[in-house]
Amino acid sequence: MKRARAPLVAALLTATAVVGRAQEPVQYRVQVEDPGSRLYHVEATLPTTGDVTLVSLPSWTPGHYKLENYARFVRHFAAVDGQSGAPLRWDKADKDTWRIVSRGASRVRVSFDYLAEEVGLSQSLLREDFGFFNGTNLFVFPETGYDFPAVVTFDLPAGWKVATELADGDEPGTFRARDYHELVDNPTFLGHFGIDSTLVDNTWIRLAVYPEDRFREPAKGMALEALGKMATLMHEWFGGPPYDRYTTLIYLAQEQILFFGGLEHAESHFDILPVVAFERPEFTFRSFLYRLLSHEYYHAWNVKRIRPVQLWPYAYDREQYTPLLWVSEGITDYYAHVILVRTGLWSDEAFWEAMREAIDNIERQPAHEAVEDASLNSWIEPVFISENYYYDKGALLGLLLDIRIRDATNNRHSLDDVMAKLYRERFQRDRGFTTDDFLGYVSEYLGDDFTESFYRRYVDGREPLPFRETFERAGMGFSSDTIVEPFFGVALGRAQDGMRIRSVEPGSEAARAGLQPGDLLERVGSVEVTDGDWARAFRSTYGDSTGVEVAVAFRRGREDQATRARIGQRTRYQHRLQPLDDASPDQRALRRGLLTGEPGGRIDAGTSPAREPRP
Repeated sequence: MKRARAPLVAALLTATAVVGRAQEPVQYRVQVEDPGSRLYHVEATLPTTGDVTLVSLPSWTPGHYKLENYARFVRHFAAVDGQSGAPLRWDKADKDTWRIVSRGASRVRVSFDYLAEEVGLSQSLLREDFGFFNGTNLFVFPETGYDFPAVVTFDLPAGWKVATELADGDEPGTFRARDYHELVDNPTFLGHFGIDSTLVDNTWIRLAVYPEDRFREPAKGMALEALGKMATLMHEWFGGPPYDRYTTLIYLAQEQILFFGGLEHAESHFDILPVVAFERPEFTFRSFLYRLLSHEYYHAWNVKRIRPVQLWPYAYDREQYTPLLWVSEGITDYYAHVILVRTGLWSDEAFWEAMREAIDNIERQPAHEAVEDASLNSWIEPVFISENYYYDKGALLGLLLDIRIRDATNNRHSLDDVMAKLYRERFQRDRGFTTDDFLGYVSEYLGDDFTESFYRRYVDGREPLPFRETFERAGMGFSSDTIVEPFFGVALGRAQDGMRIRSVEPGSEAARAGLQPGDLLERVGSVEVTDGDWARAFRSTYGDSTGVEVAVAFRRGREDQATRARIGQRTRYQHRLQPLDDASPDQRALRRGLLTGEPGGRIDAGTSPAREPRP
């Protein structure tokens, strides 16, 4: 039990808060004095709100729907009078809020150190030669609200540079934001890294990569060319760029990581990848990086601008539940693949294979789930249904709606038009969108009866999706085989020293044997686990061995360990999706329109004002 300090309590009991918008910018300073300490030193000077001033750190980062409580990384917190420098009394008001006795001061300056040793998309990291941070980690805000301008300065080691999409400030080396939302929506690279750009529609599209020595040909040219093609198509779809400049930030991890992915922002996105991604781009770009880049790039419109009403505006101190992540994430994932095929970065066959993979992903789940429920569950990281469920099922719902709209309108309209209307009639009017808004735009092409049935059965409901009947409209055949096979229950990722467990299926034989994420799996029975082909060898070796006990060798930390496990069994469905030989001209035309955007012209999504290119 915390003991109260009497003088501070007395001051708080007599406090009167003055709530109002800060007219002068809040001044932030980020200092890196000793990179080896892994500590960012942060200062913030902000107006007081009477006898007591409350300042907080966010608990989460938009786009990463998980409470992470960044205040846990704070140490050496202090508060002083912003003019005299005299120390001020303070204590904690709650888990991420500091309560400062500011009586008699017009401004208060708070300072703290932030421990930055997390390789995470919503986290911060500091190394000897480089660092990155998310603004939600470092920038405190006054409890009076988010509507205040901000100015940021950096105090960095000699030779360090900065990459961010915060606007340039009035003074050299300073950066500014219109409000707190913009301030924290710009992840930042500091230190030594490679950076280059390409010009699209008079707008610079930049790419920053750490470590700098990995940012070389052919990966450099391939990545910039892909980003340029994506930007060209996206600008065409939505009537021009909504940003003055766009930056993709990529951290190539040389340490062991159990994940890779990206996090979207309005004028940038941040990706974390294993370093091998840029070492063999002829393999890794088409299989993964292009998908990641296009997904995050489409987010600059869908979710950062076309945003569910429940996320408009963002609140950083609590969960913001929305049933619409199947649109914000799932339909974004659909368009990630559409972008790749329409820009020529992927073949038609690669597009359909990606859709088939999405079908496999949702059909292998232990039960069908409503995507609205999966969206709401994103905050709790469900155990039995993949947290990516609404990505895959949302992508397939997007594909099915696209086909139906094209079929109903003789290919004159598509899901492209629905997304453009959301952009024009919701975002450009400073509004979030609701489920009724989305369904209403779909109904303009498919009618209320179809849309209501579609929603009730497949969005709010749990019925199997109508793949066969819908795909036939696009001249695609769909079929499935039932396969019973041996199953162990681990998902693996390649690490520098072998194959490391990324996840363990709850209730599987691997779980019963005590295997954990992070373990290095070396052998299951007689099958050596050396690469991604081990699963094929496992199924071939133990096809008729359900219930047989085998030895399992693995490494946890630095210790070699052994256990025993039984061979499990699962039933899965193998799906096939391929063009129909007897497809009619109309079916072929619909499929061609889906993959090329033709026939039809540019979507009327409004226009963006002309701008000078920002270097």
